[in-house]
Formats: sequence, structure tokens, C-alpha cells
Amino acid sequence: MKKNLSLLAMLLFGYSVFAQNTNTLLNNYISVKNALVNSDTKMASQAIKSLYQGIKEDGNFKQKETLLKSTEKMSKATGIEKQRAVFNEVSTRVWEIVKNAKKTNKTVYYQYCPMKKAYWLSTEKEIENPYYGAAMLSCGSVVETKQQ
Repeated sequence: MKKNLSLLAMLLFGYSVFAQNTNTLLNNYISVKNALVNSDTKMASQAIKSLYQGIKEDGNFKQKETLLKSTEKMSKATGIEKQRAVFNEVSTRVWEIVKNAKKTNKTVYYQYCPMKKAYWLSTEKEIENPYYGAAMLSCGSVVETKQQ
């Protein structure tokens, strides 16, 4: 009986850590997305560094290495357009993790820009396109939703 309770406690703790890691990843990602929406290169660079550090230190998911490589590529990009060019790669990898998480602390919308043929995640249903910023802020659509 004690063995079963210990096993159950370990499984619940592992689930809790995974859910926490997913929510931290999502929060860091959303900071990057918002900086790109606002065309703020400096803020985007800082948010990308936070995203990278969070993945490196707390990432507990099987896609960790590929996500680290994509995020590192984005952190080395100079200028908002180069950051945006790598953002789709990061977005699709983060979506795989969020989509497969049992629970998130927010509803997440997987959105698509037909002009760039690129995806991003948002915690808001309203479209705010990170690939074009103010130039085409509302270009895109929700293609999938992950409920809390």
C-alpha cells in the first residue's frame, strides 16, 4: 500500500512539474509574441533570452533540444524582421508541447497568417499578427484551440 501511494505521489508531482513548465514556457513565449506584435526589437531580444533560459533551466519535455536550437537561432537574429523569420519555427514547436499538455492555465489559440504562411500562439482569440505588426495587425485566423 505504501509503495502504491509513493508511486502515485511521484506521478502527481511529475504531472504538476510538467504543467508548471508548460505554463512558464507559454508565458515566456507570449512575451516574445507581444514584442513582435509591437515591433519592439529590444523587448523581443530580452523576451527571447528569457524564453531560451526558461527552456534551458526548466524545460522538462521531449522536444527540449529542438526547441532550444530554434530559440537559440532566434536569439542570434539581428533585427525584428530576422527575429520574425525564425518565429514560426519556435511557434510550431511550442504548439506541439502546449497541444499535448494535459492542462494549461489559459486557453491557447493557434493562429495562422496566410500572407507569411506561418503560425503563432496567443492567449487571446483576437488576431494580433506578430509577423507584420501594425502593418497587418488583424491578418490571420484561429486554426486550433487548446482549452484550459
